[in-house]
Amino acid sequence: MKALTSFLILLLVCTLASAQQLRDAFRRVKPSIVIVRTAAEQSSPGQTDDEGVGSGVLISKDGQILTAAHVVSSGLPITIEFTDGQRLKAQIVESNVAADLALLKVDRVPAAAAAAALGDSDVVETGDDIFIVGAPYGLSNTLTVGRISARRPDETRGGILSTSEFLQTDAVVNPGNSGSPVFNKAGEVVAIVSNVVSESGEFQGVGFAATINTARTLLLDRDPFLNGLEGVLVTGVVAKALNLPQSAGFLVTNVARDSLADQMGLVGGQVEAIIDNENLLIGGDVILKINSAAVTIDRRTYRSIFSNIARSNAGSVVHCSVLRAGKVVELSVKIPSSMSTSRAPRP
Repeated sequence: MKALTSFLILLLVCTLASAQQLRDAFRRVKPSIVIVRTAAEQSSPGQTDDEGVGSGVLISKDGQILTAAHVVSSGLPITIEFTDGQRLKAQIVESNVAADLALLKVDRVPAAAAAAALGDSDVVETGDDIFIVGAPYGLSNTLTVGRISARRPDETRGGILSTSEFLQTDAVVNPGNSGSPVFNKAGEVVAIVSNVVSESGEFQGVGFAATINTARTLLLDRDPFLNGLEGVLVTGVVAKALNLPQSAGFLVTNVARDSLADQMGLVGGQVEAIIDNENLLIGGDVILKINSAAVTIDRRTYRSIFSNIARSNAGSVVHCSVLRAGKVVELSVKIPSSMSTSRAPRP
């Protein structure tokens, strides 16, 4: 009986401690949460229909905000509402439809607002506790709690790893939560809410959020080499089918004209195909090495190879080994002095 009583007391103490930790974390992150509006403003801030309303999170002192791309895809003017009720116009800096991520910018940040800390989504595992803060149905600063149900895509299966990665969660998300930050227990942003799987349109226990490291790769790191370069990481049976001389490579699907990748001579795909349930353009180059560093199956290593190019000095040369038509070809490009990694907001 004494043992049972001790156990119940210990359980109660742990529960209270967990609740206190969550309250403290919520108070810390609350100043970073914003409502993203793309419809006509309503008279009552924070209380509005979910149409034309999403969520977002302030990530820098100079006014950068992350949200979901589909929230701001209408082309309508964007208004950001901060926790103190101030509303400011915002512009799109960059967006990526495939990852459903968008980077916005406001000209100034209210004194009451504070940027959220960004975590490392690579260390997030299935079963981890998380919480989401957003504006479902326009109801500002709504907190929901849950766990990470899975990582998508699962790196242990299939042969295609997209540059986009999502966390699956059972934390409740509803219309208006799109763009909401997903926080770990330390109050760090580890993902941005994208969508739910539902037959009714309401939450049924399966939600998806783009990882913060995906946002880093596609929007925040500002890698001049990856700007204009699209592709996927191929591994396993797909790598073998393409006759790669190593376990993994970066299959180039599209190359934007006049991009640094285009200047290097990289070639994109020409033939549409469905591989590992994903529509791809194949027949293009497969990147094997960059500056003598081999592309590997590990997502973190693969990202670090490309991000190193962003830190290259003007005038330095980037070398690339690619598999083209069954042969290894060496390519290179000199980073021009005019290459700038900064981005200006789009009008």
